[in-house]
Amino acid sequence: QMEGKEEMHENWGDMVLGEDVDIHGDPPRVWVEGKDYPGTAFTRSLGDSMAEAIGVSAEPEMLSRHVTSNDHLLVIASDGIFEFLTNQEVIDIAAQCSSPIVACETLVRRAYNQWLIHENRTD
Repeated sequence: QMEGKEEMHENWGDMVLGEDVDIHGDPPRVWVEGKDYPGTAFTRSLGDSMAEAIGVSAEPEMLSRHVTSNDHLLVIASDGIFEFLTNQEVIDIAAQCSSPIVACETLVRRAYNQWLIHENRTD
């Protein structure tokens, strides 16, 4: 948006995070009004006083779940993994791996390859 490639707007589509993959570009960014910084592409940042002053929350989004014997996998990952892999793809990949280390390596490799296909950078 700052580069003029996309109009300023608030409509970021009907994506369902975890089910849909956004192959069309960067997420919304937060800017200091009238300035070209910080350009953050996140909604939460712990300890970032500049970002907090322009509307980024320091409160983490949390989900609690009791792990039971019916739970076979637990994946804790960031948008670096989930940007171009759906929740189901991540579970399917992890379930085929022989160990947590192999699952981590495989997920990072698959996510990295998707980043290279869809972006000119990786996360």
